[in-house]
Amino acid sequence: MEKRFFYVKDYTQNVPEKATKNVLHQNDQTNSVIWVIPPGEVLPAHYHPETDDIWIILQGKGEYFLGRGETFPIEPGMVIPAVKGEIHGAKAVGNEPLVFAAVSAPMPAVMIKEGE
Repeated sequence: MEKRFFYVKDYTQNVPEKATKNVLHQNDQTNSVIWVIPPGEVLPAHYHPETDDIWIILQGKGEYFLGRGETFPIEPGMVIPAVKGEIHGAKAVGNEPLVFAAVSAPMPAVMIKEGE
């Protein structure tokens, strides 16, 4: 792996206009990313048919999508695993971006939006 150490601040200094995935590492087994979701923006409810997706909430607050219109409040310090087939997604609420690290395996992580 070319780079092994990452600072979250490098991905949050300039908040994007839309939900943005920053890939830190990816190979044929796993990937790790930092998501930055600006206030009021959404990472749509979706699932991965063959991939688990573990989120570690680092900054901000949000509403975690559980599917069928259900949500759960999320905040820094939470770890949220979604096993293959489980609906997940989020909306950033409050005045700061929702920032989380995510690790997914196995690859590829096919994304299917809820209802498709």
